[in-house]
Amino acid sequence: MTGESAESHVSPAMRYKEIAGLAQKATVDLQAWERSRAAELESATAAARGEIEAAIDREQRTMDQAHRWWRMALDNVARLSWVMVGPEPEPIDSARASQLTRYTDDVRSGYQELTQAVLDLGWRAR
Repeated sequence: MTGESAESHVSPAMRYKEIAGLAQKATVDLQAWERSRAAELESATAAARGEIEAAIDREQRTMDQAHRWWRMALDNVARLSWVMVGPEPEPIDSARASQLTRYTDDVRSGYQELTQAVLDLGWRAR
């Protein structure tokens, strides 16, 4: 042989068939990957929807609980004619879900402090 490689002996038709086969395999592999990725995304989307629903439920329960504490606080000071009650606090959009326990504990302890302060006043302050 005069320096020609083995590839030069492959006919153009054979080379075309080889390339077409590789393209077909690449197409099948890509389709399989796309189906797999679509299933992953559907699963992740379903999980995210579940997390959103749980967050909405937590938010509603927390708002209901805070509203109940507000009504109980109003009941505690209702007979104190010298206490001026303002409007019910509104939820804050910048609150962080990761701090929910701390926020709830702060409201609870504030309510307990108010209740104790009213009890400490006794009948004289009414």
